[in-house]
Amino acid sequence: MRARTVNEVVNWLVVVLAFSIPLYRAWVSLSTALILVLWFFQGDLAGRFARVRRHGLTLAIVAFMALNLLSLLWSSHPAEGIEYWFKYRYLLLVPAIASSLDVKFTRYAFLALVSGTTLAACMMPVVIFADIHFHRTHPGNPSVTMSHLDFSMVLAVASLFVVVYLGHAAMLGRRWLGWVVVLVVLFAALLVNIGRSGQLAFVGTLPVLLPVMLRQRPAWLRAALIAAAAGVIVASYLVVSPFKQRVDQAAAEIHDAVAERRVDTNQGKRLAGMVVALEIVRDHPVLGTGIGDAMPEFRRVLATDHPQLVDAVGWFPHLHNQYLQVATELGGVGLLSLGAVFGALFAGHYRSRTKQSAAVALGCAYLLGFVGDPYLHKQLPLVLFALAAGVISADNEIFGETSTEASSATPS
Repeated sequence: MRARTVNEVVNWLVVVLAFSIPLYRAWVSLSTALILVLWFFQGDLAGRFARVRRHGLTLAIVAFMALNLLSLLWSSHPAEGIEYWFKYRYLLLVPAIASSLDVKFTRYAFLALVSGTTLAACMMPVVIFADIHFHRTHPGNPSVTMSHLDFSMVLAVASLFVVVYLGHAAMLGRRWLGWVVVLVVLFAALLVNIGRSGQLAFVGTLPVLLPVMLRQRPAWLRAALIAAAAGVIVASYLVVSPFKQRVDQAAAEIHDAVAERRVDTNQGKRLAGMVVALEIVRDHPVLGTGIGDAMPEFRRVLATDHPQLVDAVGWFPHLHNQYLQVATELGGVGLLSLGAVFGALFAGHYRSRTKQSAAVALGCAYLLGFVGDPYLHKQLPLVLFALAAGVISADNEIFGETSTEASSATPS
């Protein structure tokens, strides 16, 4: 098989992966493995390695992965740590996709992700109106294809990418209005979904994204669109009952946890877990406990210093917060390394303003979503981040030549 053909296969696999994330986990696992393996058979391997070595985001990712691997030296549970570290392999999709994707396929991948997410969103009304009960799926939690927390992040990212497209497209055309309809569908699904992390990610990203995205527009138009976005969010809170209930419930639970020490609620448990995690950070401030050792240490501190919280948070499989998860495992050095990944994403030398806006949308969404869940430790949100960052990075000036041009000269 010639290198050019392998490259075309990789490009189409990226599209399949983008479509699969909201719909079918088995395709996600298969396509990610094939992309990473076939990357080595596209020809001009030395040239692609040279470009990847100059890519800031790739270097930051490799440094983050290396720090996690190094932390096995001071972890008390290295076997669990190796298994835990292996999840980060999906981050290697970023350089693999960035150095392989042809220009036209960046659009195909975007369309595939939005199409798959819209299709998954359209399943939600069926669950609600048909009163379907299947495993954890029911009218109160109509997420069909994955957990509600994961799906909320997928919906948030897809919605923000549509906002980016609309912000850089010519307004009032037929195609523009069609994308407005898609955004309405995705945003409605996000409001109905009970995952608050994605809702926070979307709402919190808009105040950052809109000024960046609209800086080339007239001042009156920027002000009008920002005011309109704020009005839509407020109106959604007032009109959409599930969204209002979830926001009010979260506020009440946080108040009760702080004022009355109630930890039997969703937010109360998260705050209780935060108390224990911060003690671990205090005891291991620089390098953390080492990967694989955070949760055993969490349970030890819980049983020793906070036995009254065991019933509430003793079952935690993780800390429900990416920053605390990294801080307990890798200390302050780990948080700096994680910050470097997102700094490199924001600072990429992208050739189009659309990709720059998409980088801001993706980075801000995950930085906010990390408050509610450790999304880099969960397959689908982690693959979504790596896929999107890779597609955006394909526009980086380092990868100026299309992968087809670079690889067609050398057969595998």
